Amino acid sequence: MTDWARVQNRFAKPDFLTSRILLGLDFDGTLSKIVDSPRKAVLSSDTRRLLRALIQRPDIKVAILSGRGLEDIKKRVGLPGVYYAGNHGLQIDGPGLQWTHPHAGELDAASWRPLEEDLKDIPGAIVERKRLGMAVHYRKVPKRYIRRLADRVRTRFAELRNRFRILRGKKTYDIRSLVPWNKGHALDAIRNQLTGDWMGVFIGDDRTDEEGFRTLGPRALTIRVGRVNASEAQYIFSDRKQVDRLLKSLAARSSPSQEA
Repeated sequence: MTDWARVQNRFAKPDFLTSRILLGLDFDGTLSKIVDSPRKAVLSSDTRRLLRALIQRPDIKVAILSGRGLEDIKKRVGLPGVYYAGNHGLQIDGPGLQWTHPHAGELDAASWRPLEEDLKDIPGAIVERKRLGMAVHYRKVPKRYIRRLADRVRTRFAELRNRFRILRGKKTYDIRSLVPWNKGHALDAIRNQLTGDWMGVFIGDDRTDEEGFRTLGPRALTIRVGRVNASEAQYIFSDRKQVDRLLKSLAARSSPSQEA
């Protein structure tokens, strides 16, 4: 039996049929295709339509949990009634909730400008500035420059090690706050401010999402997207097309009141 079939069976169990669902979704690689530049990532019209259908349901809340900056992810999705968590959950904005982790330090120009200077002679390197961190994308960097880029990122990062940590993603070096907080914590924070019981679901595609899967553990249904051999998530979808299939299935499900 495939994990797709196992997830469908799980959603058919009585606890899910009668539960309201808090649906946490990563953006890049989960809702949108991976592209050669983070600036080019967009929601397809079909995925946007599915999200709108889910948002309109009283038994489903949607949370977009992204490593992007908060304002960036809000602009790219642009749908009302959604909880947005940026900077790997360090900032949350949604219905009745505006929150920034009190111990998350900001990354000022004195931190990211030297790195931009370090990498300006490496073709294809992109430094993504965020309020609470930054990321170096190297998907477009020729292979012969990869080692040079890695050495320069690590050298520059040594100056920030007392406030930030570095995590490898998909063709990305993600420089994040040392605060022990991730997308799993963010989903829990959103769920805690909702009234009543909500079943958590979290879907992500990157190494950076593994922390969230681990944090949530059995408290949520977790799905890793992509061709990986192992994951902290309970299930693995081979590609993001299966994410849209799941969104369509959830949008069409019977409401809990009908199943009661």
